[in-house]
Amino acid sequence: MEARLIAAPSVTFPEGASASYFESFDGATIRLVDYGGSGERGVCLVVPGWTEPAEKYAEVALDLRDRDFAVHCIDPRGQGLSLRLCTEDQRGRIDDFAKYVGDLRHAVGLLGTDRLTLLGHSMGGLTVLSYLCSGGNAQCAVLSAPATRIFPHVWQRLGVRAAAGLLCRLGLQDRPLSKEGGEAMVFEGNSFTSDEKRHGYLKGLLETSDDLRLPRQTPAMVRALHRQQRWLDREGLGQLRVPTAIVSASEDSVVDSTHHQEIAKAHPELITLTEIEGAKHEILMERDELRDQFWDAFDQHMERYLEPASAERT
Repeated sequence: MEARLIAAPSVTFPEGASASYFESFDGATIRLVDYGGSGERGVCLVVPGWTEPAEKYAEVALDLRDRDFAVHCIDPRGQGLSLRLCTEDQRGRIDDFAKYVGDLRHAVGLLGTDRLTLLGHSMGGLTVLSYLCSGGNAQCAVLSAPATRIFPHVWQRLGVRAAAGLLCRLGLQDRPLSKEGGEAMVFEGNSFTSDEKRHGYLKGLLETSDDLRLPRQTPAMVRALHRQQRWLDREGLGQLRVPTAIVSASEDSVVDSTHHQEIAKAHPELITLTEIEGAKHEILMERDELRDQFWDAFDQHMERYLEPASAERT
């Protein structure tokens, strides 16, 4: 079923971009954006972070097209133009990471390619890693500041986890925990990027359409996040079979970058780690000199694990 793309002055779409809805495993409607591209190097499916609509990744799609990928981007459940939490339909509630993983698995099945690269940011990075650690297929994956452990400080994690658990036990699992709009509307002092123009991508989209309004964190979502992170640590990562590159930000105040070091050290045969000095959490929305380092790491990973189709035929 055809879906809309939200155009905004702050965002430039690749020519021919389109969007459609698919029904996921439980009937939830999920939006998938097709950004086009030659596909000579296969398909790259982008999985955004929490609150991010697919439109925010138009520039990333152009970069991937330049690398000869056919590019697609999913709107994670609960955000963008995918199904959201509402009184009439609880499927939009993020109370179990199996929903994210199931949606990704369904999207991969629809794309029907055996030359798949996954690119996930933050919460999307956790979704990609969870998918791969539960039997998901891809040739390789690149994760930008994946949310394998939130917050750099243990007291932050313990406090949020305790508050979320208490509210869930009180039946307040859908009570908003975060401010409406968050830091998306104000550049000064934001935790995500030091690039004002790229910070404006999301701001411009939100000013253009209320349909892209940012979802707010809830106790149910926080509890599901912690449970998924615990599963990865205790058993999930031991099931990883796909070569994965993690790119961390040295100035990340959203996720714990030291955990990236821990898991890369524990699984050196499959996980490589690059840390970008001076970058904040949204590496792909950072200044050119920082962002270019991400693409250097991406390209090195592709050269090692994903040969061009032309090379495979010779």
